[in-house]
This record gives sequence, structure tokens and C-alpha cells, in this order.
Amino acid sequence: MVLTDSFKFKLLNISLFIMFSLPVIPDYIRPYAIIFLGLSLLIANINRSFNFNLKFFLINSGIYVLMALSLFYSENLDYGFNKLETMASLIVLPLLFSFFPKFALKKVKANLSNYLLIYSIAILIYNIISLVYHFGHYGKTTLIHYPTVNRIAQGPYNIHPIYLSMHICTAILFSFFILKKLKTKWKIALMVVLDFVLLFFLFVLLKKGLIIVLGFTSIIFVLFQRSKKLLYVGFALIAINVVIIISIPQYRSKFMELTKIEDVNKGGPTSTNIRYTIYRSALYNFLKSPLIGYGLGDHKDVLLEGFKEKSKELYKNRYNTHNQYISFMLSLGIIGLLYFLYFLGFNLVLGIRYNNQLLILLVVFYGMIMLFENILERENGVIYFSFFINFFGLMSYYEHQDRKNKTLNI
Repeated sequence: MVLTDSFKFKLLNISLFIMFSLPVIPDYIRPYAIIFLGLSLLIANINRSFNFNLKFFLINSGIYVLMALSLFYSENLDYGFNKLETMASLIVLPLLFSFFPKFALKKVKANLSNYLLIYSIAILIYNIISLVYHFGHYGKTTLIHYPTVNRIAQGPYNIHPIYLSMHICTAILFSFFILKKLKTKWKIALMVVLDFVLLFFLFVLLKKGLIIVLGFTSIIFVLFQRSKKLLYVGFALIAINVVIIISIPQYRSKFMELTKIEDVNKGGPTSTNIRYTIYRSALYNFLKSPLIGYGLGDHKDVLLEGFKEKSKELYKNRYNTHNQYISFMLSLGIIGLLYFLYFLGFNLVLGIRYNNQLLILLVVFYGMIMLFENILERENGVIYFSFFINFFGLMSYYEHQDRKNKTLNI
């Protein structure tokens, strides 16, 4: 059987559709989706000159390598290996995309809106089914319990409200680019309705950090369009959301936390105070080993030891750093932090240089979320981060290579 390029792309296309559908796939099946992507990429390279983007792989997987090396100076190896397993997407997906066949890239770009649409619909379906399912148990109080039941009462579909909110925000960002391509009024209307439904679920989950980040990245998108009319519409929508937040006491009190930040022992265990106290304790311990940190295996133990002195509440609940940058500072020191910032900067520069607006927004979006969450230390965060950054980053990287080769030939 001769494997034609058409057949190879169809197989690859199916694997990408599955990857963009991950939110509605049970967690125990997700590893097989990544394996299928790897197999489709291997098949796509059969009877073609094998191309491996070594630089792309080394830069995008380097932070994982540093974490693995840090186990040499860690004592708690069980915890370290457990974390390496959870964060394996940080090396597996860069590896897979590093031998992505160039012949398929043009067709992938042509199907980009379909991939984005699949993801947005997957997030919408997940939320609607979850709401309907739990309505049978909780009735009118379903919206009150919605964040909790998604976290503990859905078996292989369990997801923390922070990560569900993150998926909703990503789907909304993707919808902006879908809307740019649509010409039919009824299709535009359907996408707008989808966005408003997703916003409804975002406000039900009420994670203020994600709402702020979505607002900021949405403004960046509007600025990219260079349209005064769209800019006015964007600011009008933000103003409407602000009015909603101010008008509803529960929302208003959540956001008011940001105006009064105190130590958790003085101001109470609000999410903002908890993070403030964690950051103070973590940075104090970082300064004791600033160069290489304490290793991936030991950084959580060091953090918890610091909590013993700061707060029984934090120690009892075994909080992590709730900040990805501080987490890298504790585990890998300033060396790890600088490398991770270089990795983000590399992809951001690629996006800016080749006008890859999706890549720019994703780097900014995830980079801001990491200021208050360890999204790379949970499967529901790290898989999507690694997949999206490598998928969209590869498009700009290939364009960079093409221009470089043209320059050399001249």
C-alpha cells in the first residue's frame, strides 16, 4: 500500500482534531490522543526526507530538562518523579512537533479555523452537559454548586474551576479569530451567542484573575485589528462587564479583595491574602538558595516548612506556590527562572516578528495566569499550554526558517 500525502494529511488532520477536542475526552484517554498524534506524525514522515527542528525542540523542552537534572540535588525523589510524569507534555509535545512534516503545514493553516472551532465547541458542550447533569441533583442551586461539582463530582471529567475558567477564556480568544473569517451573518450571530454563553459560565465560576486576564488579552486583540470602531465596541463590552461586577454583591466582594491585601493571619483566608502570604514565605526561602534552588523534588517540602512558621492554615492545606515563576525559583533558582523567561520570550518574539497574533495572545495569556497559578504542575494546564505553544509556535518557526534560507541563497 502506497501512503499518499493526501492519506498522511487526513490521518494527521484527525489527530489534530482529537487534540483540540481534549476537553471532552476522559482524562485516562488523553495520553492515547497524544500517542495517536505521534504515530500520525511518524507516518506522515514515511518516504520523505526526515526533518527534525533541533533548536525548536531544545528551546521548548529545555525547562523540562532542567527540572529532570535538578533531581540530582533533590532528596524527595518520589515527589520529583511524580511531578516529571505530570509535566511530561513539556518534553513530549516539543519532540513531536519538532518533526512535523513541512508539506502538511499549508493545509494545517487552511484548517486552522476548524481546529479553533472544535475546541470552542468542546468547551461549550462540556459546560452545558455538566450544568444539565448536575441540575437533576441540585435544581435551582446548581449555579452555586457548579464550581465545586466540576472539581469533585465528575469522575474522569473532574476539573478545578481555575482550569475550567482557563479553557473558557482560551475558547473565547479563539472565537475572535473565527469571527474574523466568517462572512455569513447567521454564522457570526451563532459565534456571538457562543461567546455570551461561555462568558456566562466564566462568571458562574467567578475566578477574578481569569476574568482580568481575559479582559487584558481581549484589549490586545482589539488593538491588533487597528479599528477605532472595534476598539469602541471592545471598551463598551468591558464597561458592561465592570457594571455587572459592581452590581452583583458576590462579584463585587470578590474583586474588592484586591484593594485590601494582608497577611492571611490578619486579613483572613481570602484567595488574595493566601497568595500574598505564600509569596512572602516562598521568596524568603528562595533567597536562601537563589542560584539553583532546592530541586524539583524538594521545593514543595521547603515551601511547607516555611508555612509552619507563617500560617497553620497554609500548612494544613498544603498549598503550592500559586505562582509558576516563584515555583521555578524555588525548584531551579534564578537559572531556571531566566531560562523559562527566555523560552516565553523566544515564542513571543516569533509571534511578533511574523504577525502570529494567536501565538502572541497565548504567550501573554498563559504568562499572566502563571503570576497566580502553577498551571504547568497540573495535567489540565500543562497539556494545553504545551500543545498550543508548540503548535502555533511551529508555524512561525517554519516561516523564520524559510526567510533565513532565502536570505542565505541570495
